[in-house]
Amino acid sequence: MPTKKLSWLAQVIIQWMEGSLFFCGLNAGMDWIVKLSQGSFIAGLFIGDDEPQAANLKKSIFVRISDKVLNGIPKPIRLPARWPATLSDALSGSWFVRTATDRLDTPIPPPVPNTGSGMVIAWGAFALPVWALFAVVIALPILPTMILAGILVPAFIFTLLSRRFVLDGTAVFLLLFIVVTLVAGVMSVMPSTSIPIAVLTSVFMLSTLLVTACVQSRDSVDLFICGFVIASAIAGVVGVYQIFVGDTTPGAWLDMVLFTDIGLRLSSTFGNANVYGTYLLLAIPVAAACIVYAKKTFFRICALGITGLLFINLLATYSRGCYVSLAIGAVAFVLIIRKQLIIVLIPALVGILLVLPSTVVNRLFSILNFEDTSTIFRLNIWRGSLRMLGDFWPIGIGQGEYAFNRVYTYYSLGAIFTPHSHNLFMQIFIETGIVGLLVFIGVLACFFRAQANFLRKVKEFRLRVFSAALIAAVVGFLAQGFFDHNFYNHRVLLTFFLLIGIGIAFTRAAAPKEEGKDIPQESEWVSGYHD
Repeated sequence: MPTKKLSWLAQVIIQWMEGSLFFCGLNAGMDWIVKLSQGSFIAGLFIGDDEPQAANLKKSIFVRISDKVLNGIPKPIRLPARWPATLSDALSGSWFVRTATDRLDTPIPPPVPNTGSGMVIAWGAFALPVWALFAVVIALPILPTMILAGILVPAFIFTLLSRRFVLDGTAVFLLLFIVVTLVAGVMSVMPSTSIPIAVLTSVFMLSTLLVTACVQSRDSVDLFICGFVIASAIAGVVGVYQIFVGDTTPGAWLDMVLFTDIGLRLSSTFGNANVYGTYLLLAIPVAAACIVYAKKTFFRICALGITGLLFINLLATYSRGCYVSLAIGAVAFVLIIRKQLIIVLIPALVGILLVLPSTVVNRLFSILNFEDTSTIFRLNIWRGSLRMLGDFWPIGIGQGEYAFNRVYTYYSLGAIFTPHSHNLFMQIFIETGIVGLLVFIGVLACFFRAQANFLRKVKEFRLRVFSAALIAAVVGFLAQGFFDHNFYNHRVLLTFFLLIGIGIAFTRAAAPKEEGKDIPQESEWVSGYHD
């Protein structure tokens, strides 16, 4: 009886609302807003239809200029059709060389007698960008920042001369972010230090465009994923070596009064435990996803071992923010794959706490201890940084710790010196102003939108798992961004934008093919996949 009364009452309310002038006007207003936003590029970032975005891209003056600059110039470098017979036979006879070149879309051309060495040089010029990118992905944890930049610059030049760039929503906002970054460097309170940083970070951000231009086949995407996991394993092995030999600074970045039981914090090749933990937030979900994504049992076992290795490394960093951020990423992954499993995930997380070392558990729950000097330190920095934003929010102050501290001195609380605001979003806001922050959010929105569209169209479980892992990695990384400035270390910045590029390339290469279309996500106009 109560149920029937409730149902009857609900019907009466609905009928009254449908006949109400107020609610009719409200519905009409909402319909008008929906119709108006259908042609909006910004609104299109957050909805699941690709056509409005592509149509608005075609109308954009900025995109047209970018297309002329990147794709309008001649592309004189092409894959040659022939090679010297002896060299072609020798290299093609090697399983390793043949497999590597084929998977990176730079196959050894067939042998043709009386072919000059110029064809070998032409092949090298075409192959250089993708091979340089692959080398950067694998060697990123080992090579210094400037060497990585030195590899990417010629890779970009040769890509400019050999391939067409993909100009989708992510690329557009990324190019805008690069422009805003460079302008902020020029207009900085200390341009002599900010301009070099702006140029360096712009080169690293261009890696996303390089990946989407050079990595287009399914095999090449899989090889880059493999390279990314191998690179993380190298960092993990270095970390384990440091644990055994004690090659770290005891008590670094800790309140030694509260944490007397923690002897060291692991930093691997990154020189800072928090920075290394942030890198692992990107690496662990990708390695874990490969347990399902890999087709062969051997590679799945390897992925399982690497995931365990990286998780041990993360625990040894004693980074509380990274612990919480990894859990947030795990929740995001479960909600995407099967939200009902959240009931299992929560007890699982509690169970993990029960088996973890007491030092890790105590470190985690110290987040709530406001007597911890590092917690007080961050709170005061955030307060001082917010005071800075009150005056510099329109255009920012420029990049780098020298520019930051030149201004922060006048806003700090308790004469605190700090290289940055210890918050990714706040730091971007401070450095590049409100426009830079909004454009960066646009980059993120386009990435998540591409993954959401992919998940909406794809049914294969292993593909869905990997896409969800990419989302989880970025969500965890951004969650850590509320506790620290993730881009302070430029190799972590490069890792982030490389992973964004790999994620976009993955959604295109692995997307189901529609009849008459090679890439269903983009219209014929969007450059890069329709030569």
